[in-house]
Amino acid sequence: MFRTLPPAFRAFLLLAVLFGNARAQLEVRDVQVGPPTATSRVPLATAQDRVLAPQAISAVDWSADGKVITVGTMAFSHDANVWQFDPDGAVIAKRNLPPWAPMQVATLAGGNAVAAGMAYSRVTSPEPTVWLGPSDAVLGAALKDEFAESDPREGEQARWRPGAGDWRTGWLASQFGELFVHGPDWVFKPPGLMMDADGHRQRLSYDDKNQLPTHRALRMAASADGKRAVFGWITFANPQAGYPTERNAVSVWEVRPNRSLWTAAASSDEAPPLPNPAADFPEMAKNFRMEADAVVPAAATAAVAINADGTRVAVIEYAAWVWLRRGPAIGKWDPPIHALNFVPKQRGRLRVFDGSGRELRNLLLPAEGMFEVGLGGDPDVVTCWPSSWFARGVAGSVWLPVDAPARTLYRIPVKEGPAVAVSFPDAVADCALHPADGRALVSCWDGQAYWIDPDGRESAHLVLSAPARVAWQSDGMHAVAGTADGRLFSLTGDGKVAWQKTIAATEPPALEKPPEPVLPGLPIYQGGRIPKSEHAYVGDIWVIKNGSDAVFVDAGGTSGVATTEARLRALGIHRVTHILQTHTHGDHCGGDQLWRATGARVVAPKSAALSLTWLMPMLTDYGIFPPCPLDMPLPLTRVGDETEFEAGGLKFGALFVPGHSFDLTIYKIEIAGRRVAFTGDLGFEAPSDIVHRCWGDAEKARAVVAVIRDQLLPWKPDVVFTGHGVRPAGMAFLNDLVRRTEETLAAPPPKKAP
Repeated sequence: MFRTLPPAFRAFLLLAVLFGNARAQLEVRDVQVGPPTATSRVPLATAQDRVLAPQAISAVDWSADGKVITVGTMAFSHDANVWQFDPDGAVIAKRNLPPWAPMQVATLAGGNAVAAGMAYSRVTSPEPTVWLGPSDAVLGAALKDEFAESDPREGEQARWRPGAGDWRTGWLASQFGELFVHGPDWVFKPPGLMMDADGHRQRLSYDDKNQLPTHRALRMAASADGKRAVFGWITFANPQAGYPTERNAVSVWEVRPNRSLWTAAASSDEAPPLPNPAADFPEMAKNFRMEADAVVPAAATAAVAINADGTRVAVIEYAAWVWLRRGPAIGKWDPPIHALNFVPKQRGRLRVFDGSGRELRNLLLPAEGMFEVGLGGDPDVVTCWPSSWFARGVAGSVWLPVDAPARTLYRIPVKEGPAVAVSFPDAVADCALHPADGRALVSCWDGQAYWIDPDGRESAHLVLSAPARVAWQSDGMHAVAGTADGRLFSLTGDGKVAWQKTIAATEPPALEKPPEPVLPGLPIYQGGRIPKSEHAYVGDIWVIKNGSDAVFVDAGGTSGVATTEARLRALGIHRVTHILQTHTHGDHCGGDQLWRATGARVVAPKSAALSLTWLMPMLTDYGIFPPCPLDMPLPLTRVGDETEFEAGGLKFGALFVPGHSFDLTIYKIEIAGRRVAFTGDLGFEAPSDIVHRCWGDAEKARAVVAVIRDQLLPWKPDVVFTGHGVRPAGMAFLNDLVRRTEETLAAPPPKKAP
């Protein structure tokens, strides 16, 4: 009879049975902490008119000996973004670690060694940066590159994109795994760097028989005693050539001496299907590789925990899809990231093990969505709370909940028995478990911190007025909370404020006079670039001034945002209304989310959404910036398509020339009596030409050069702004570019070596 039912109804019945069985396995007792707020204070990821606080706190850590509180903030390049405080709140040290956005900080026992994980790279590579070494060297006056380590190329195995629904709006979260893991007196940064409490660094080697895992885990955690570390992996259902062949969901290692103790194989749950964005671009998909070469089922261990002595390990697994690109994206252009891990919304699988790897419990969580997992002082209770993602300024926020409403925390017994579901007035921002007992310190988006007893009852709460990152002192006597508006609290174990302070913010150096225009008589100025820049991450911004408003062409900068803001103030500019995106490479769009949060609307061809929101950062080549909505998709589909639009009270034309990227667009404007074209990275001086900028793809270059010759040159631009410089004699530059490109296209192809 079941097989005679309609397919949709059969699927509904199957889901109902599965859901009912899972709930039957886990009886849940509900506890409400205070009445729910009528309106959540969590902004949508698409929210605008919000500004990131100058010293918004992104990470907190309390050293194992209780002597140092370490704080990471979202301060830009002119101000300190990593701080050390003593237990009374006095500043021990501070400095700016480039390039931007510390997502993880730690000081080892004794205070002599420090580590900080920055979400961005300082160079062209998209890989994040970890600074680690002696505290006086890393936080001292003169910073040396020898203390910086990039995440390995296979760091792509440690990032995942959770979501559901429409590909443009439902997948705007982008999560990172830990960049390093640490015990009380050591730090391990994959694939093989250890640092001890004195700041001494050692490369682990097979010959010395002291290795820890040599490839990149999705998540990492260490026991409080530092004797064990747990690693959670992403595992492919089918092995893929060129990718790690890890088959285990979790592996546990002894540390010092380093040796593998046990592993557990991944589960075989199935993920809901992914959207197929390429289907929205049928014309472009004929000429560009917009679809995956393979979409492979996988299991993602997206949360891991280990208790103080390593006798309990808990993980949460999710069924996932890995979107694979096996070769160059355009011509010979082969961006370094070849895999993106997508985790459709589902119910995660909680698995709990004892110290020898024997599985004690295996069940589906009571609710859909991404959850973190933790083990406190009670080894027989696991706590699961809603995950947040490191938003890096999206909607003016540091961290945002992955799911909405994300208000409920679960206390789940390792042995049989009912779980406790603790629901809070607003979404959970962070949670820290007491090291000695079963209490939880929970920060919520209603701006309050809650102390929750093992039975789920609230024992205390404090008004912090903002969501916070939280961490306990190792003895549980105090906790620290760092808020999204830049305040630091020391909290007692029973729910009182020991002290609080606002982290001092420094303004960028004042300008002695307003910036000069790039060319006399044109109201166009340069933004983005800063002294001692970090290459792509403070890339060029062309600022078109129109009274007190401005329109940007590109927005590549992140760490230089405050410097650009100072320039805008000096020019009397109060508002950036639009960002005209020439193309979605990170040195041109990596700062979009920061300016968009303040109110700017992103303008680009509709195909730009594929890079900005879906395949970020696979097709951007620079930086792992957050997904960003496209506000004004231009109706450009084929090479040579044109359209007109208005932005910031100014009239623009757009000319579509894809080849350097899926979405390269030239913007035209008549301003101050001159015709100005912004060409992005279409081409530069010799030896570069359009074939070079199309990554050696002669077919795409031939189509683009025809558009320049037949459509742009007849418009007779007086000035050309390229992606990284200005050409005052615009016609001469373009004519020379066309000539050189046509010569390249006419030349016989080079002979292949025998």
